[in-house]
Amino acid sequence: MKTQIFVQARLGSTRLPGKVLHKICGKSIIQIIFERLQKVQNIDDIFLVTGTKESNHLLVNESEKLNLKYFCGSEENVLDRFYKASNEFNSENIIRITADCPLIDFNILNHGLEIYEKINCDILSIVRKRTFPHGFDFEIFRRKSLEESWKDNLSKYSNETEFLNTFIPPTKYMLEKKKFKNYDLVNKEDLSHIRLTLDYPEDFIVISKIYETLYKKNKYFTMNDILNFLNNNKKILDLNRKYINLNHELDIEK
Repeated sequence: MKTQIFVQARLGSTRLPGKVLHKICGKSIIQIIFERLQKVQNIDDIFLVTGTKESNHLLVNESEKLNLKYFCGSEENVLDRFYKASNEFNSENIIRITADCPLIDFNILNHGLEIYEKINCDILSIVRKRTFPHGFDFEIFRRKSLEESWKDNLSKYSNETEFLNTFIPPTKYMLEKKKFKNYDLVNKEDLSHIRLTLDYPEDFIVISKIYETLYKKNKYFTMNDILNFLNNNKKILDLNRKYINLNHELDIEK
């Protein structure tokens, strides 16, 4: 099974401008994510999937420094961006990660991959029924399902220009339509009240405190390490608690 990771990112953040290039322990967020994804097993390649090269040239430059291959596509239509990237990279199975998840847990990803390889589903995700902390998000899906989603959505528009200028998340259609076989990966304990995603300055402070403390002890710390740290430092999550119940549109590159 040929499996690739697509890291979705661009520099068009409004709530935390340029967040993907913010640094923790001297490393950019995209570098941190790339480093953690090295621990995912049985992966053929990792790609940055971003918007237009002109709008994201600093991110492209950072990717080149990291030897991280990239694809530049539609700035707005992320579904089209992913579909065109899957054609470029001759994809079969895709793991989607967003750049607002710098604490992504490779153990959970590996577990998800094991299940995905055993069952016959079109898409596996932890976002439709959220039980993991917000910030560990990923989906695994078939390239043929992505293509079907792209074709179905394209048919709704009068022309391709209108389609490309419309914001369409890459997996939302697959997660909502009954024609696709979904599998929801759930945690034994509901931890959805824990916010570890990167959207606001307060989120960056929380993630920085976690990363700076745990990284010194273990470069590849896990969700359990994070939970133990937070249990001993309960006030840290007060910093971004006001954002927990905000219902942001899935997939928006904020």
